[in-house]
Amino acid sequence: MAEAWHPGAGVQDHVDPKSVDAFGFTPESRQASQRDYWETRVLERILADERADDDTYTTVVSLVFPPGGLSVRAVSAGHPGLLLRRSGEIRWVEPQAGIALGLFPGCEDWTATDIPLSPHDGVVLFTDGLFEGRTAPSARLGEEGLLRLATQHSHLPGQEFIDALVHGAASRSARFGGLADDIAVLHLGWNAES
Repeated sequence: MAEAWHPGAGVQDHVDPKSVDAFGFTPESRQASQRDYWETRVLERILADERADDDTYTTVVSLVFPPGGLSVRAVSAGHPGLLLRRSGEIRWVEPQAGIALGLFPGCEDWTATDIPLSPHDGVVLFTDGLFEGRTAPSARLGEEGLLRLATQHSHLPGQEFIDALVHGAASRSARFGGLADDIAVLHLGWNAES
């Protein structure tokens, strides 16, 4: 999951496959993003080399599910936390966050966080557009509101859970301009049948 930021304009844009060149993402950077978590530094080098200006930076979270299904290794470069679904319960997990890619090229302060998993656990990743919608004139859904929303729908299977999160966030922000940012949500885990 990646987001591109333009701090000078005060606008946040998520990487859109139709406009990847605007954010310095090329076929090479997409291939690097599919490799294991230590490739974060490669992504940063590509971003630094290919971005149009020094004000563009990107938040990224990378997950590796080692064989065996008992953990997931997360590396966060300024990205929001994730939701861990376990036995009908939801927990917010905040991997140790490093600095967003491109802010200080070469800083490389990213650290892997191992998150223990149980059989049938699910990990839910999302862009911040899911929780940044306004729910009142001076309030946003926020991470706590998203966690409450997720808890209300914790009994649902994966796709229905994602749909309920998106619908719930959209309906809560509808009176105040709706969800102004794009949204991406992934529900990941081990296939219990394997």
